[in-house]
Amino acid sequence: MSTDETQAFLDSQAQHRGYSLEMHRIMAESDLEWAKTYGAFIEATYTGQRTLDRKTKELLQIVVEAALKADVEQIQAHVRVALENGASEREVLEALQAVIAPMGALAFRRGVQAWARETGRLPND
Repeated sequence: MSTDETQAFLDSQAQHRGYSLEMHRIMAESDLEWAKTYGAFIEATYTGQRTLDRKTKELLQIVVEAALKADVEQIQAHVRVALENGASEREVLEALQAVIAPMGALAFRRGVQAWARETGRLPND
């Protein structure tokens, strides 16, 4: 596949998702056909409009990624997209608070760090 085709795919995916991760670039450059298939799966399960709206899906992503102790920057990307899709800062924080008991305090801390960085309450390191 051409570099232009790979870059066009990456640009469209970043625009559609609202963020881009290093994994997306690596996979597109290494196996563009697989990346396209993965992109279609993400469209069907996450970014595409179905019953749940994008704001709700982002709130779910935030709490699940916090629970799984994802990188703060990855959680932060979902906080940004949630805010862009109509979530209030308070709604994001309440989503994290609502799952503190099952996900544990360490995971909650990572989620709060991502929220604070994205809302300007804590500077990026």
